[in-house]
This record gives sequence, structure tokens and C-alpha cells, in this order.
Amino acid sequence: MRSKCSQSGRHREGAALIEFAVVLPIIMLCFASMIEFSRVLMLQHTADTAAYEAARSAMVPGATVDDAYNAADSLLRANRLQSTTVTVSPDVIEEGTSLISVHIDIPVAMNSWLPPFWFTGSTVQSDVTLFCERPPMVQLTGVPQMKMKMQKGPPSKGGL
Repeated sequence: MRSKCSQSGRHREGAALIEFAVVLPIIMLCFASMIEFSRVLMLQHTADTAAYEAARSAMVPGATVDDAYNAADSLLRANRLQSTTVTVSPDVIEEGTSLISVHIDIPVAMNSWLPPFWFTGSTVQSDVTLFCERPPMVQLTGVPQMKMKMQKGPPSKGGL
């Protein structure tokens, strides 16, 4: 009787090894996918924060477009992101400027921790448009422009 128990135990050890070999690649794929999705969400949050901070730095009186670029660049560099694109509109901020817009593109493939599998060729994008701190009459001129931007919705360039 005892010899039968020890034999069935040996067979079970072999079955557990085969089950482990079958399940391990699935678990590793799930784990790698979680890391990749988390990284894309982190990139989106970084793009949103950098665009907002850039617009905030450029909306005050006396600010320049370079202030917006520097604010965005400092946050993107702090996160060690590569090949990012920052666009500030308008090109020159004057006393009559009522809106400031900042657009940031971050390519996922260049900033992924693992070789990209799900998001190859994708770009994380963020757009922020704020009213400049100007006299009320100048700010009112930006209301129609802001309404047009809100009706158009976010740009769709094939990004996330």
C-alpha cells in the first residue's frame, strides 16, 4: 500500500511541473502587459502635468513663450523622457494675448521600460489651453476662441 502512495506522489510532482511550465508564460505576459499599461498611464500623466505647468508659467503678465518651453522641458527632463515635442501657441505672447495653448507629444516606444508590444508607434498627447491673466476686456476676446476649441474637441493624430 505504501509503495502505491509514493508512486502517485511522484506522478503528481511531474504534473505540477508541467502545469507550471504551461502557466508561467501566461503569467509573465500578464505581468509585462501590466507594466506597459502602467507606463503609458504614467506618460499620459506626465504630459498632462507638463502641459499644464507650461501654460501656467506663460499665462502671467510679462511671461514669454520661452518660459513655457522651460517649464515643460524641466518636467520632461526630470522624468528622463526622450524625443518629446512641445508646441506653444501663440508664438509670441503680447499684452493683448487672451489664450495660451500648450501641446505635448511623447512617443511611447522611445520612453517605454520594456520593448513595446501593445503600443508600438503610439504617441501620448496632451493639450492645455488657459486664459491669460489680462484685464477683463482682453480676456473676453478669448471666450469665442475657447468655445471653438471646446467644440472641436481634442486633436486626433493617432495618439492615445
